[in-house]
Amino acid sequence: HVPQGTEPSSKKPVIGVLLIHGLNGSRRDLEELELALQDHGMVTDNMLLPGHGVRVRDMLPLGWHDWANAVRDELQALKQRCDVVFIAGHSLGGALALHTAAYEEVAGIITMCAPLHMHPLTLPAVRIAKYLTPLVPTVREDVRDPDARRRYTRDVYRWTPMRPVESMLQFLPTLRTELPQVIAPALIMTSIHDHVVPARDGREIYRRIGSKEKHLVTFHRSFHVIMKDYDREEVFAKSTAFILHHAGEATPHTVSNADRTAS
Repeated sequence: HVPQGTEPSSKKPVIGVLLIHGLNGSRRDLEELELALQDHGMVTDNMLLPGHGVRVRDMLPLGWHDWANAVRDELQALKQRCDVVFIAGHSLGGALALHTAAYEEVAGIITMCAPLHMHPLTLPAVRIAKYLTPLVPTVREDVRDPDARRRYTRDVYRWTPMRPVESMLQFLPTLRTELPQVIAPALIMTSIHDHVVPARDGREIYRRIGSKEKHLVTFHRSFHVIMKDYDREEVFAKSTAFILHHAGEATPHTVSNADRTAS
């Protein structure tokens, strides 16, 4: 993070990047990407979604509206410090980035394994499970690289809360209707070996968003947490190149808040 008022004075635009982790995640999920962006002089805000960071039970009363409102607040604060602002998110964080970009001015969007659909039986199963037990054991096989997996799983919650999962699943139909409203340049990253979010979700996001400038990158070596896995260096490089390229545009792609109001 760069404290307010200490950004370098330059004719070049001050580039801000809002980073959003996924459900049951933390800032550590995106810290390596954050460092890569900072190495190129970018101002980063690696935000923590409400309910995350301390106890898994803190998430139980919260849902997607709480997370979306927090993202919007963080975005507005970052805009006060930067000339152009990008949003990058992993998994649920990518979905929240798309939702936010449908209503707010951003210079570009980066999504990493963002979900768009779940199996039709998943939501009914989650609704039943939440009454039987509020927490279920977390699946820890989201990273293919064994060394990276050992480091990653040290920071992962042992339990996953069912009510927030239900809220995320309820959010996805809303997100699908919003995709045509997303008009900022977009970098959509996915992996064919992602067993949490299928690669076809990334392809559908690419097809349905309203962006004229959009790029779809499919990785072939990583599982769900691509920014921690075998393809992480390429994730960093492509993200950095995308941001630097589009930060050079004179005006960020905008959406009039008077015309569109988030639900």
